[in-house]
Amino acid sequence: MRKKGLTFYCTILLTFCQDLLRKSRLLGVGLKVQIAFFALLASLGGRFCAVQAISPNQSAAIVEHCDTIKDELKKVQKEDARVRVYLGGYYETILTKFITPLNVRLVENNLSSAGLVENQNNFAGTKTLFANDFIAYQQGLEELVGLDCRQEPEKFYDKLTTVRQKRKIMVQDVLKMRNLISEHVRLVEGLRGKV
Repeated sequence: MRKKGLTFYCTILLTFCQDLLRKSRLLGVGLKVQIAFFALLASLGGRFCAVQAISPNQSAAIVEHCDTIKDELKKVQKEDARVRVYLGGYYETILTKFITPLNVRLVENNLSSAGLVENQNNFAGTKTLFANDFIAYQQGLEELVGLDCRQEPEKFYDKLTTVRQKRKIMVQDVLKMRNLISEHVRLVEGLRGKV
């Protein structure tokens, strides 16, 4: 029972840490997050399994390791909030200091590019979507941390699954933002011959 409980606990942490690691690589958060991830894996012994549905043993493992799981979720919550502040500021700076002023200047000089304006609108819309999706994710994570996993392990597991899906949506938003930034750079480089 103890070994199976540890395996289930490690699976939950691995899932969150894998998402965090992928996000840190995608977002360029850096080596510090990646080192923390590998330190966590090493401390847990690296025993992981795939979880299909919650079994009585898994439910017992959640109950047994409830405090540790919640502590790790709180760490993830804190790190995600930090990354969100960083990304939100980064996206706002790109929009207000680069994209919008360039488009205004192009319009003032009668060099308007429909592609740049469309990209600006898409960027602003996706930035808002990212902020809204993060709020939904953060609220779900807050509810998850607030659940009593000793009393309701199945509900805790279901909420964990829901929160993971919301986190995946956020990652998709970040990828869209990254693609829009790349597209904007491509469009600006295409203007060089026209100006």
